Amino acid sequence: MMIIFLRDMKCSNILSVVLTLALFSALQANSEAAPLGKTDADNKLVYYEGQFVKFYPGKRKEALSLIYDKFWSVDRAIGRKAIPFDLVTGEWDHIVFFRLHGGLADMELEKAEMRVKWSEQLEKQEGGPEKSKQLLDYVESLIMKRGGGLFKVPASVVDFDEDYFNEKGKPSYHTVSFIKFKSGKKAQATELALKNFLPVSRSVVSSVIPMISIAGRWDHIVFKKMSNGIEDPESESISKPWSEEFIKQQGSEEKAAQAMNFWNNNLLQEKVTEIAKALWKK
Repeated sequence: MMIIFLRDMKCSNILSVVLTLALFSALQANSEAAPLGKTDADNKLVYYEGQFVKFYPGKRKEALSLIYDKFWSVDRAIGRKAIPFDLVTGEWDHIVFFRLHGGLADMELEKAEMRVKWSEQLEKQEGGPEKSKQLLDYVESLIMKRGGGLFKVPASVVDFDEDYFNEKGKPSYHTVSFIKFKSGKKAQATELALKNFLPVSRSVVSSVIPMISIAGRWDHIVFKKMSNGIEDPESESISKPWSEEFIKQQGSEEKAAQAMNFWNNNLLQEKVTEIAKALWKK
């Protein structure tokens, strides 16, 4: 869906950045092992590349229209299920995550193969390589800045149904929490979040996607669906049902309070919550 992944003119720069990120992830895998001795396979984690863009002022609507009208159809034709969000608030306008089916080891080969398939399909759709390049160049001119990273996520939360592509459906809204942990606390915080918070969130929210950063500015980026949409944000608070379920899980109100105090005082450094819109559904 996002052209950053596919721009041949920028491939060398992208490749160097991604290789750097991959090297960082490999080092981190050795220094920051999975909690309780579990491997990613044990935890059934899968990998994604995340790409974030900010468009020039006044260009957001046009850029997003082109992405959904032109690029979405290409993704669908080649069977690539990206996870896209349009930010309503915050630093970025558009965030998209691409599944790395071969994991980190085969990342560059997989991306190269996908780039060829995507480019060929876009050329077919637009009527030739020249028109395809014109489209890509124009959308590129609308982008002011970029960001991104590598992420892992429990496979079960991104195991989407066949109705995943819902371009004509009603958009859904999500809170997006950008989370940074204190130095040296990421592994411990991730274990606590996956073991304790994720099951609770999934029991009270219809869709929860916790992106765990391997390389990037934030340690976790968590998307939670707002069941009543954006019209009445105050009604979207899940604090009470979440707290009730968490107390039930922990065994008592006292233990739940201790766990939350430990999270807030010992692990959490910064948390920024924004709102995003999505045109896909589970």
